[in-house]
Amino acid sequence: MTLRGGGKPRSGSTPGAANDQASRRIVDPGWDDYIPPDAEEIATGRRAATVDTRRDYRRSRSGGPGRILRFVLFAAIVGSVVVGGLYFVARPIVVNGIVSWAAENPTAQKLPFISNIVRGELGTSLTEPVSANDATAIVIIISPGETPRQIGDQLVAAGVIKDARAFVFEAIQKQSTEGFQVGRHGVAKSMTIDQIITALTTPPVAAPTVRVTFREGLRIEQMVAKLEYLEANPVDRSAALQMNVSQFYQLATNPPAELVAAYPWLKLAPGASLEGFLFPATYQIAPATTPLELITLLLDAFASHAPQGLLDLPPDQIYQKVQLASLVETEAKADTDRALIAGVYVNRLDPKKWPTGLLDADPTLNYANDSVWLQNPANQIATWVSYTFWNPVKTTGAYSKIVFPGKLAGYNTYSHAGLPPAPICSPSAASLAAALKPDSADGYMYFLAKNDGSGTHAFAKTQAEQDANAKKYGYGH
Repeated sequence: MTLRGGGKPRSGSTPGAANDQASRRIVDPGWDDYIPPDAEEIATGRRAATVDTRRDYRRSRSGGPGRILRFVLFAAIVGSVVVGGLYFVARPIVVNGIVSWAAENPTAQKLPFISNIVRGELGTSLTEPVSANDATAIVIIISPGETPRQIGDQLVAAGVIKDARAFVFEAIQKQSTEGFQVGRHGVAKSMTIDQIITALTTPPVAAPTVRVTFREGLRIEQMVAKLEYLEANPVDRSAALQMNVSQFYQLATNPPAELVAAYPWLKLAPGASLEGFLFPATYQIAPATTPLELITLLLDAFASHAPQGLLDLPPDQIYQKVQLASLVETEAKADTDRALIAGVYVNRLDPKKWPTGLLDADPTLNYANDSVWLQNPANQIATWVSYTFWNPVKTTGAYSKIVFPGKLAGYNTYSHAGLPPAPICSPSAASLAAALKPDSADGYMYFLAKNDGSGTHAFAKTQAEQDANAKKYGYGH
């Protein structure tokens, strides 16, 4: 058997077997660069050293203590980055969850570490108002059994605070969760949460009312216009008038029989309105007051403010007194003149003193003239707000020649004798008193405004005296 370079004896196997052996050498990891030793290497033993050297080289590539230390350090750095990243990513989620959980579990917020987490997360929402400059009143209604969280949600919905959790947290810290008062409260966006809590733990404000002022001398349509204006322009938008103004007008001009029957002193002719009996005053009414409720309130006020003895008269006489009082109201400015003006009209109704029976009252012409305008279908309630009532009638001829259509004809007291068909406005208590006890003893038959800024009138018994007063006070006669 022949040796080749100290190698193993050649096998007598088939060439395929040799190829298999070569194939195994090629795939044997780490020995693909193997060089068979020669005889000298075998004799001297240098081959072993060579093998040992190769093994040392392989150990140096696998690393030593320094390399292991570097790996540990690298792993620590990577771990820190990963953990830190998870902290910053997860922290907001965890903290937010704690705050929300604490809002639903108030007792948890008494724990110092939970309280500190919540306070830190809520930040400026605890101390800064939504809008420092917006002091508009906003009504918050606390219902029985409402929880602090529900109140907070209501405040958020109203735009008063930004975070309901901040409200709950502060209420717990102030120990106010049991102190919220049931009812209506006024708050604003300019208030801090602390101020809001103080407002909600104080007694609630009274139920809202709408202030309605009907001044003396208004006719029904002017009252309707006032209601229409208040409904469209509420002083307090949280307590806006909700009345059906058209229905109020229908009830005032066509009162139902059962309403009239409720007031024995009230006697109306068929088709007559409540003109003259809707007492002028200032009323505080609920926003949802119905037209019937308001009309009842006005009639009740008439009864309570009527001068003593008026309602003791027969109903037809009461009506006549109201007719006369409405004329006085449209003429008089000073209370000292009211009884004297009533006296002038009473004297003109006396055929012995004034045979024509004509009152010659300018206000009745103005009333009829406005009524003609109101009959135009184009002039609906919405236009009444801007219309100027009681403007003098414009004519180039005599007032007695003015003809008004239909039932309005009787309001021309220059051509129709006696009182007008109905009152022309709502008289004051002073004018009612003057009509009840007119001052006719001096026999005055005329009067005119002095035009001197005093608001008083000059009275006369004869036409000559009237002409002299007209000249005196600048009427150009």
